[in-house]
Amino acid sequence: MTAVSPADSSARLASTDSASRLARVKALPAAIRDSEYMTVGRSLRFRAVQRRRTLTAARAGFLVVAAAVALDATVLLGVSGVSVGPAIALDAVVLLAALAGWWQLPRRLLHQPEAAAFVVMLAITVSTVVSGAAVPALAAQTVGYLLLLPSLIALVLPWRTVVHLRWLLGFSVIASLYLVVGPGGRFSAAERGDLGVVLIVSIGASVLGHLLLQRGQIGGFAQMERIKSLRRRREADHRELERVHRELERVHRELERTARIDPLTGAGNRRRLHEDLLAVRSNIDRSGATYGLMEIDLDHFKGINDKLGHLAGDDVLRRVVEAVQAATRTNDAVYRYGGEEFVVILPMNNRDELFAAAERLRTAVLELGIEHPANPSIDVVSISIGATLIGDDKLELSDEQWFWVVDRAMYAAKAGGRNQVRLATGLAA
Repeated sequence: MTAVSPADSSARLASTDSASRLARVKALPAAIRDSEYMTVGRSLRFRAVQRRRTLTAARAGFLVVAAAVALDATVLLGVSGVSVGPAIALDAVVLLAALAGWWQLPRRLLHQPEAAAFVVMLAITVSTVVSGAAVPALAAQTVGYLLLLPSLIALVLPWRTVVHLRWLLGFSVIASLYLVVGPGGRFSAAERGDLGVVLIVSIGASVLGHLLLQRGQIGGFAQMERIKSLRRRREADHRELERVHRELERVHRELERTARIDPLTGAGNRRRLHEDLLAVRSNIDRSGATYGLMEIDLDHFKGINDKLGHLAGDDVLRRVVEAVQAATRTNDAVYRYGGEEFVVILPMNNRDELFAAAERLRTAVLELGIEHPANPSIDVVSISIGATLIGDDKLELSDEQWFWVVDRAMYAAKAGGRNQVRLATGLAA
């Protein structure tokens, strides 16, 4: 194994650190480009928000500018000098430009607030410089304005960084020319140098202030967008939960309904029959209503299964239930009580009405004309029906006693030759 000297190890570490720093430097442009400041700042939504802010700030700023140049012109009116007239005229032009910008920003310049503000602010710079050059007595005041203006712009106008830098470039050129060329003899070379340094500091502070304010606005905008996104996601989740809840309710209702429906025929099952009988008793007790209770049995049904098969038997049951439901005009009135036995409960007023309704059901099944080779004399499917009236005078009887009555009537119909209706007599007549 070759030994590694401390010098070689240090050189390798230095080389690694250098490569790491170089990699970080190379990655810096991509990191800046992908930063929140750049990505959000370039987004159309943020730029639209900034345009509205710039529009509002520019309109307020134009009024301030108009007041400032009007004050400057008023001061110049009290100063004697050959060049005062052009300076006042320039102030008047800037005043008119500021007022025109204020008037037109919500109208023709609605979508160009940055350009309008750029022009007016540059005009203010030129007006300030011309005033200082025309009236040497105002030189110190002019320099004060020039040193203050970059910071004010950074605080007042939330325009884009590129516009701010362009304005600072134009401002720097105009201010530098003023310090170099004029006002003649007002400042010494040393004072000009000092003012130049202060001006550079002011411009740097303007850039830093703009970046910090812009960063705060971008951060606030990004935070609001995240909040809006979370709110939209929450609302979407809430809507989805409501949809799922409605679907679960629908499935629950369907399961509840299915739990009370005979899967083969679609008639109510014995559980549904028990529940509806409780409702019938309650209604009879409350309103004194009268109901007809019928028990239906298919004649010689076992012969269908034996000769035609169970599938044919199932089909017969379904078709018979459909016919009975159609004749009763309500699906809720028909229940499967046993293999080929069914129960019907309908509001009835008297025995004649009950008999007519039962005959209507018997005829409806007979008219189906379903082949039944094991049903002698008619060779089609038929039913036997036993029926009774139940009212408030029968409430003391139990469900089992009610069914015992109609069952006895139904067997009387079968004993009498089938394919007929028998009304109960005796206990529940």
